[in-house]
Amino acid sequence: MKQLNILSICYTKGMSILVVFIFGILGGISRIGVNQLLANYHGFPIATLAINLIGCFLFSFFVKNFLVKKQLGEIWILAAGTGFLGAFTTFSSTILDSYRLIASGSYVSALIYALMTMFGGLAMIIIGVIAAQKVMK
Repeated sequence: MKQLNILSICYTKGMSILVVFIFGILGGISRIGVNQLLANYHGFPIATLAINLIGCFLFSFFVKNFLVKKQLGEIWILAAGTGFLGAFTTFSSTILDSYRLIASGSYVSALIYALMTMFGGLAMIIIGVIAAQKVMK
């Protein structure tokens, strides 16, 4: 009986890893697509900013509100949140873009970018929560 329980746990963990892997590929491909659609504007990393703001909205609206409240299961939350949105958004690109702005002497742009990322992300989370509450009623 104990051995069956261990096999069940291994199967569940393996499926979780596989689902995160597959949805991570989809998120990464989506990120590349948005990067190719949105060019930098005078050296300003608009693509990374847009990706992270969209990701904040989708995470709060879709993952934390819709999937959780609809009780669709942990596997879908892992797929959408950790897999797709984890690969779609990235903190390291934000920091690298900030560094590039600073290294090029664009200090004001770097500050604007950092503030837009932080406060824009927070605003998108709030908008996502409010939108989800309206949809869920």
